[in-house]
Amino acid sequence: MNFEIPHLTASFYGAALPILLLCTSGIVALLMGVSKNLNGPKANYWLNFGALLVSLLAVIRQYGISGSASEMFLSGGFIAGRLGFFGQGAIIGIALVVSLLMGEGYLKDKFFRGEIIALFHMVIAGMCTMVATDDLITLFVGLEMASIGVYALIGYTSPTKLSQEGAIKYFVLGSVAAAILLFGFAFLYAATGTLRISEISSSIGKVSGHAWVELGAILTLAGFGFKMALVPFHMWTPDAYEGSPTGLTAFMATAMKTMIMVTAIRFFENGLDGVHGIWMPVIGFMAAASLLFANIMALAQQSVKRMLAYSSIAHSGYMALAFASMSGGVSQYAVPSILFYLIGYVLVSLGAFAVIMWLENERCENIIIDDLTGLSRQHPYAAVALALFMFSLGGMPPTVGFISKLYIFNSALSNNMIGLVVIAAIGSTISLYYYMRIIVRMFMMDSSPVLGALIKPVASKVTVGVVLACAILVILFGTVLPESGLRVARHTAGEVTGG
Repeated sequence: MNFEIPHLTASFYGAALPILLLCTSGIVALLMGVSKNLNGPKANYWLNFGALLVSLLAVIRQYGISGSASEMFLSGGFIAGRLGFFGQGAIIGIALVVSLLMGEGYLKDKFFRGEIIALFHMVIAGMCTMVATDDLITLFVGLEMASIGVYALIGYTSPTKLSQEGAIKYFVLGSVAAAILLFGFAFLYAATGTLRISEISSSIGKVSGHAWVELGAILTLAGFGFKMALVPFHMWTPDAYEGSPTGLTAFMATAMKTMIMVTAIRFFENGLDGVHGIWMPVIGFMAAASLLFANIMALAQQSVKRMLAYSSIAHSGYMALAFASMSGGVSQYAVPSILFYLIGYVLVSLGAFAVIMWLENERCENIIIDDLTGLSRQHPYAAVALALFMFSLGGMPPTVGFISKLYIFNSALSNNMIGLVVIAAIGSTISLYYYMRIIVRMFMMDSSPVLGALIKPVASKVTVGVVLACAILVILFGTVLPESGLRVARHTAGEVTGG
């Protein structure tokens, strides 16, 4: 076997700078963790903030200068393209916001430790690697970097019986899902003879009827379905979300979803489009099951984070609906609608979790819906913001949730998937009950004694800024800026759709 040392240019180091910087800062944080003088929360806070901010600025610059065609490095191990930079920018931006919120929360001293920040940065580096690769091995390494780090963060940041239970369940089920995904990759490699996603796409036409291709596509979809939290691979989600510190719950609900959705777009649009007849009915079934089952299960939840976990499963179902409509030459509608939906979902989720984090403290770590009774009388601005985010999650105008669902439904109708759209509409109608239940308790019921006794939030300029920014963008993207957002989504999607 001939081994050729890759020739790396300045353009590669510029494109890969965020990943390289995050790996470096992770190592620095780990070294700081063994120092008595440098392992304080303040030092780790500023290391984390500086590394994430510089990485985000680097990604924004790369996205701005990237053209319509992507550039390959390391034999496809790294792709410098708009879709990858979009995913990296979203992931790093989410991590920065979550870090700022954690810095204002009661878990500040537990989160800003050297070993935790090192894990956190390695997770982000793995995510950024996964969304910007054309190689199956690199994709799997990035996925495991992200997943194993998240397992540890859930159970180790603030160890409780609930968090450790969630971490163990996530770890066990995640390991099984990783094995299934790896089996899928192995069958695809055995059938096509390549580990490159783009080459699989070009080779798959010659062997599209081969049983290994079909089995590989189904196993790969099952592995992705676990990370998307689609029914029936959703079992880990409620326990992991409920057991995690709320900042990590927000990170999982947004950054992990962004990572897997961007990767799935590249994989199914560029790699397995030639056998869409195999995986399209399966993902359509998973979307329908998620929309119905998750929304029904959310009706019975009392924990706010557990309710939002089932809500997250349902929103994955909406995006899976667009994945199911990728075939038949309408990917120019489906892919931008997924990306726009991601933008809206991330904004709404970060805003909602920011309000919840503000209300939590050492004595009230897991808020239930009853705790929010009469919130509008004691904290009216927080209640109004949370109500806005619930309206958007339910798909009510004039919020981004309404417009994003409209785009998803349009992409499905463009491929004549009327039955799935009807199921999605039914699921959306069911969801209004548990979203409105929170609003009714906040505005139409007397204050809860628990609210005054346990929930005593302190002033936080960071939380106010995050919530206000998310609220404004949720309204703007639902009224005057939807076309601008969709234009960005189309521009980003052009890397895989050819636009």
